[in-house]
Amino acid sequence: MNERVTAQYPFYCSMKVQLRFNDIDMVGHINNSVYFELFDLAKSDYFSRVRHKELEWTSIPVMVVNINCNFYTQTFFNEPLEVRTQTEKIGNKSFTLLQQLVNIDTGEVKCECRSTMVYIDLSSFTPTRVAQDWRDAMVNFEQREM
Repeated sequence: MNERVTAQYPFYCSMKVQLRFNDIDMVGHINNSVYFELFDLAKSDYFSRVRHKELEWTSIPVMVVNINCNFYTQTFFNEPLEVRTQTEKIGNKSFTLLQQLVNIDTGEVKCECRSTMVYIDLSSFTPTRVAQDWRDAMVNFEQREM
């Protein structure tokens, strides 16, 4: 496992991903912008699992306000990959998701992404306190207090 990887807790959500031909750049590895598309796909999978239902995206009261990615090693087209996602911490009006792109066969973490998500009032699109049912669902899914 890579020393730079910072997950303190186990991941209970992983989603296999399939790369497309147009995801690859001239050097033969995944283009940097594609990683964020993979992480976005995995976010939707994660929220559906946490909430135990398919979610209507127009009614999800969260938005990304900060996203950072550390790239550890190149990722190539033919690698078997999954994105692991967890809620790392929950604040009053926001929470942080930690995601990793991992080679399924080797366990090598290719990159790691942290996204700060703000809980919003959908009528005004302003930050508001994370609803208790969302907080409870994330705590229950992650099997730990946050």
